[in-house]
Amino acid sequence: MINTREGNTDTKDNSVISFGMLPYISLSRQPNTKQSRELVSFIVGLLIKHRNSNPKRRKVGPKAAERLQRQAGAVIAGLCYGCIQRSNKAVEAPKAFEADFWKRTSNLVGNEAFWSIIADLEALGLVEVIKRKCLKGNDGSFIRRPLAIVPTSLFQSLAIKYGCSRRETIANDWAVCPPPKEQSKDAIEVSPFRLLTFGHWPIGLRGDSDHPRGRIRNTNAPLDAQTALKENPTWDTAIEEKISLIERLNKAVLGADIQGCIQSPLYMRQGPKLWLGGRLYTKGPDTFQTITKEERKHITINGEPVAEVDIQAASLSIALRWFSRLPDIGPSVVIPPLGADPYQFKELSRFPRDAIKHWVTVSLLRGKLLTTHWPDDTPPTIRDSVRCSDARKAVLNVYPCLSQIGLNAIPCPSDVLKALPIGISEAQKECFIGWAFGQFLISLECFIIQGHLISYWRRALWHCPSMTA
Repeated sequence: MINTREGNTDTKDNSVISFGMLPYISLSRQPNTKQSRELVSFIVGLLIKHRNSNPKRRKVGPKAAERLQRQAGAVIAGLCYGCIQRSNKAVEAPKAFEADFWKRTSNLVGNEAFWSIIADLEALGLVEVIKRKCLKGNDGSFIRRPLAIVPTSLFQSLAIKYGCSRRETIANDWAVCPPPKEQSKDAIEVSPFRLLTFGHWPIGLRGDSDHPRGRIRNTNAPLDAQTALKENPTWDTAIEEKISLIERLNKAVLGADIQGCIQSPLYMRQGPKLWLGGRLYTKGPDTFQTITKEERKHITINGEPVAEVDIQAASLSIALRWFSRLPDIGPSVVIPPLGADPYQFKELSRFPRDAIKHWVTVSLLRGKLLTTHWPDDTPPTIRDSVRCSDARKAVLNVYPCLSQIGLNAIPCPSDVLKALPIGISEAQKECFIGWAFGQFLISLECFIIQGHLISYWRRALWHCPSMTA
């Protein structure tokens, strides 16, 4: 039985980040280098000694040791890849659907074996298991929080000792090992209505001394397509078309022999209004969307290497094109030439690209208009290398039109204004409008990508499992 600790993990004094930001633990990786194999062998040796010291447990024989080496290797790889790549943050355990999903697709670790290994690792002081109480949401419903598995300082010191903590080699130390094609057939049977979900208008807007500009957050679970259709009967045609698109995508993706990443069904997360568009996502780690750029170079589809296509649909590029259409702002808009990187244009090249892109994403897509402070989930490499105010100043010097974001730049302000809570401050209103503008940019991005996908299908050139902007 695993001992769990209950409590609020969202406080700044706690080393565990917010549960909503936790990554899923990977169970599809295995040690791939001499140092990673040595680390796994050492920890497995500790596990065997621990199990054999308990007279009530069956002794670990040669076959059981071989199985434990494979299963524990996947867990250790997931802990190393998750915690070190994300600056030793907490790693979330698989939840109900994801646990079942991984059990059926990878067949590496069943739930019983997984938790048995975690319990032994906890007894050895290598991990800590944390469970948070059920919380009451703003709408009165109770929100269940999943378990989190946190590698301890002892685990991290072992990773450092064996040379498995370097960011530049971590993807090579723990290689993705997709399951054979025949093992994942059952996992693609997903209800069509589960392939499409609808979000809500943000709730919990608040403005206080700590957050004078307000905060956008939404704790409501997304609606599945069937529920959304009951509440909005006129959406029947649009929902049918979206589900048809996702099913066609999944047929292409899951029907191919893809090696180098996990084949996971694609899902669309739709905004609260049809005009806000929806993005495509995959569930679980080690999919095309979540592995590193270097790892994506080794993906093959039906034996052929993958080539990534840049369709020039970055959120910054889309925002600049939109502003260029507005009569009062258009003449002053600066648009980088075709092929130029908008995040490294002119003086922006003096800053790390990741820092500029992160600032633009936070400012344009997440409701924090032209932010001057890095949000809590900013990677330490960005926070430590660039001041948020410096990134803001550089971006606005190159693209002064971005300072014009407001009601006059949003095409459907009436929908946004109707959803505003009564009695909110101007700062909160501005925050809400910023969120809506970000959703609108996402809808344009979705329109562009879906247009490219349809164009590829018409020319019978469909070969890629996913597209990124």
